[in-house]
Amino acid sequence: MAIKTPDILPGEEGYIPKKERTKEKKLNEKKERKVREKKDIEIGNIKTGYKGYRIGRPTITPRKEKKYIIWRFTKKIGEIIVSTEGKISLNFFRFGGVGSYKSLIQDVDFQKRWAIREQELLMTQKECAICKGKISKTAKPNLYHTKMWIKRAGLLEEAEKVPEEVAEGKLTIEDGWKKFNEILEKGNRYYMSLQDTALICASCAKKKGLSY
Repeated sequence: MAIKTPDILPGEEGYIPKKERTKEKKLNEKKERKVREKKDIEIGNIKTGYKGYRIGRPTITPRKEKKYIIWRFTKKIGEIIVSTEGKISLNFFRFGGVGSYKSLIQDVDFQKRWAIREQELLMTQKECAICKGKISKTAKPNLYHTKMWIKRAGLLEEAEKVPEEVAEGKLTIEDGWKKFNEILEKGNRYYMSLQDTALICASCAKKKGLSY
């Protein structure tokens, strides 16, 4: 087998060591990848906004749809689905609950206000807010948000409209993600306000899955 002799040998003018050639090749490949990724920044009317938000490369779903993951730095925050007919839909991922249970909110002041509210109601409330059974003054109190499910349903319905605004180009992904989370945060603020709270008996607390 014939040995190919390089045009420029080591030590001659213009010779570039293999290590440097490999490094330069990788840098060029990286630049080419960035150029390709920038072409996918916008899909339909969807725009990312701040550079920390980006749209990943497409994957094909079992339904032959194109799926693009939405990233905020290194965190997946949503996805874009493009159907075979070209219809574009967008979803944001929800992290955590809307109106978390007391044990999930690590706030010392809130824990104190929760305990004070329980003691206030023990002095004035005689019946369970759900089954109307007698509330024991000696048993462990179970504070319950009587209208949390209504508040949660309303906020989730409001939040579901935000991805549509992003898909239509009314909001960027950045602005849409902020608005989406601000709406959900209203649930936590309502929960921590202790509005519409009452005591329920141990049996009803168990049925509601409340564990403090």
